[in-house]
Amino acid sequence: METNAMPSLSVDRTRIAITEVTIFSIIQLVRFVTRFMQEWQYWHHRKEKNVLRCLLYSWFGMLGVLAQLRIAGSAMVIAVSNPSKSVWTAESILQSIGLSPLLFEVSLVLLRSGQAGRSGPGNTRHPTYLRFLLHAFRFSVILSLVCAVVGETMDIPACMDVGSAVFVITFAFVIILVFWIAIVYRMVLPKNGYRGVMLVLAALPFLAVRITYFLLAEYGSEEFNAVTGKHGIKVGIGLSMEIIATVLLLLSRGLMEPFRFKILHAEELERG
Repeated sequence: METNAMPSLSVDRTRIAITEVTIFSIIQLVRFVTRFMQEWQYWHHRKEKNVLRCLLYSWFGMLGVLAQLRIAGSAMVIAVSNPSKSVWTAESILQSIGLSPLLFEVSLVLLRSGQAGRSGPGNTRHPTYLRFLLHAFRFSVILSLVCAVVGETMDIPACMDVGSAVFVITFAFVIILVFWIAIVYRMVLPKNGYRGVMLVLAALPFLAVRITYFLLAEYGSEEFNAVTGKHGIKVGIGLSMEIIATVLLLLSRGLMEPFRFKILHAEELERG
């Protein structure tokens, strides 16, 4: 008779989960506070600016979604000492889809490079075709995400293969696009915008290693499995790469939209 019982969690796996919750909680807190200040100061959306909208945009940014996915996945590990197959599947799905917000954030940061130092909707230096390309590759990310979730949930290998292939092709396109922007638009972008693009460029090798780990977890030996594999491998080429890429993307957005505390304070006094 088949059973849904799965191997118990090791002490090391639990410690990694606790560390992951701690690190991504800090990332979410720092990201939320800084993003709120940036949204309030620069506000690039067509809807009227208010505190509630700033809070929503700040909390549900792409890096915020990533942090929440990682916290949720690790919290399940901590909460369930003897996880069932469904719990393992859920954590595996959360591990797989966590890469999608990172590529979405790359798209958003590159779009923001054309608006660096400017406020208001549509106030960008990027031409229409470049904005289209930066928006367009998100659809392939969504496609790969859907295929990954359906493949993991329904146990359809072909679906997972399609999702992985689309994701890798999309990432290759992103690499070309970032290099192109860094070379062609060097004289067009402001200094802060170009520096932000260079930080995105610096994040790509770490993203590449993280994606390689994702592929090894899907198609490699058991030691690369994101849930049951070797902990040193998970930390070394999985978790640490993801954290470094996340921090670089945070710094990139911070360079493009620096805080001006005096201006913010004066604006608040005028509104008060």
